[in-house]
Amino acid sequence: MSVQQDNTKAITMDDWYKCRLDRKVLKEVTRRNDRDALLHFGGFIGLVVGSGVLAWLSLGTLWCVPAFLLYGTLYAFAEAIEHELRHRTPFKSEWLNGAVHWLICFMTWREQIYSRWSHAQHHTYTHLTATVPSDVELAVKRPPNYLKLATDFLRISHGIHHLGNLVLHSFGIVSNRAKAVVPPTEYRAMCRNSRVILALYVGVAGWAIVAHSWLPVVFLLLPRSYGAWLHELLALTQHTGLRENELDHRFSTRTIRLNRFLQFLYWNMNYHVEHHMFPNVPFHALPQLRKAIEADLPPAYDGLFSAWSEILRVFRMQRRDPDYMVTPRVPGKVAVAAERTDDAPLMAQAR
Repeated sequence: MSVQQDNTKAITMDDWYKCRLDRKVLKEVTRRNDRDALLHFGGFIGLVVGSGVLAWLSLGTLWCVPAFLLYGTLYAFAEAIEHELRHRTPFKSEWLNGAVHWLICFMTWREQIYSRWSHAQHHTYTHLTATVPSDVELAVKRPPNYLKLATDFLRISHGIHHLGNLVLHSFGIVSNRAKAVVPPTEYRAMCRNSRVILALYVGVAGWAIVAHSWLPVVFLLLPRSYGAWLHELLALTQHTGLRENELDHRFSTRTIRLNRFLQFLYWNMNYHVEHHMFPNVPFHALPQLRKAIEADLPPAYDGLFSAWSEILRVFRMQRRDPDYMVTPRVPGKVAVAAERTDDAPLMAQAR
């Protein structure tokens, strides 16, 4: 559906293309359960704790460099879990979603309410740049800023954004970014959550000062930065280089095939077209969803190398032509644009 001719149209999730899916299958794949999520989460925490023990035992030796890199790399995949928790889909029990989200927000420098609402806007305006508002989570703009892209692998801009919000919100000052996505009725709870998380960070810093050691900071606060590289490599494949301003996730989102270990760490978010099309489907059912609608989807990319080969080619092309984008091979379809007109910007709203 094109909204090019109607610049007053309000975009909602109903405007996006969805593959046909039998109601019985939809009911099955949207069913949540605590068992799968607890096993997955427990396995992740086990890997983080185990690698942390190795890092601790390696202190004072040259082995500490690869040991801490391993620990940080695993720790940084808390971001993948946090993404699922924004949707409240991992666990069937709401109290488990809430309790785990507190721990994971501590690990990822985030606050629950702002994170959830900004991500909701991303789902409504996925890769839309010609609308007002636009996609607030657009990772790479055209043409790409290589300095920002490089620092993203250390989560520099992420830290400035989210830690800055935590500080402002802790003092009751609602940031402009939060005002753009969070309803005023949520401000009080958002500020309260920010105070709790910031107090925990201050506590870790105080522990380091009292102990005369950087280890509390290195183990608890910095892994999200020094270990971010692999998660960032995966996350940047989600939309980068694909078409913008399309009301069809198949044109703007990638699904890539990964080995089982990476899929485990990434909480199946490599099935990203499927996730955007049916965001209420929990992580463990995404492979099943893929099989059910695969005939109506573009071919999956064959791993990170395939996806990044295309992304790097797009970057090279955009040096000469900033408007260059890749159009995926969608079965029997053409792109549906949501372009800006010369008269007025598109008006869009979340629902």
